[in-house]
Amino acid sequence: MDTDCLIKLTKSMLKELVCGNFSVIIPQIVKEEVVDNAKEHPDAAIIKRNIETGLLTINKMESSAQKGEDAVFAIFHQGKFDAVCSDDKRFIKRLRLFDIPYITPSVFIAILLKKGKLTMKEAHKKLDSLSPFISEDEYNAVKLVLENWRIQ
Repeated sequence: MDTDCLIKLTKSMLKELVCGNFSVIIPQIVKEEVVDNAKEHPDAAIIKRNIETGLLTINKMESSAQKGEDAVFAIFHQGKFDAVCSDDKRFIKRLRLFDIPYITPSVFIAILLKKGKLTMKEAHKKLDSLSPFISEDEYNAVKLVLENWRIQ
């Protein structure tokens, strides 16, 4: 998971639910960007506590990456991961170019609904809490998934 995704999940209060249902790994540089720069990220204390309790895991792979996205990209190629979690449009273009599966923050809501970890009402509530942090297109796409889910 990259910094952008981690911060958006934290601000929308989705991170604990996501991390409780998925194995979430962050590169050391993402920890540095978020936790070690607490002045820049007010949610740093929450994320630091998640790391200390094992809800989030730090990948210790040595990397010369200067940005979280580059480290996430390198870690993914270790071969132990199902997808990359990001909401960065440029990074997503790069992932698509290399045919790397990815998940955006709002897609977690649909997956958790499908897995029975959220009710429809909870899914809508979580999407609304995430809406200030995601694009209108992403919001509308997941909203459509939720609406179509009801029909099935």
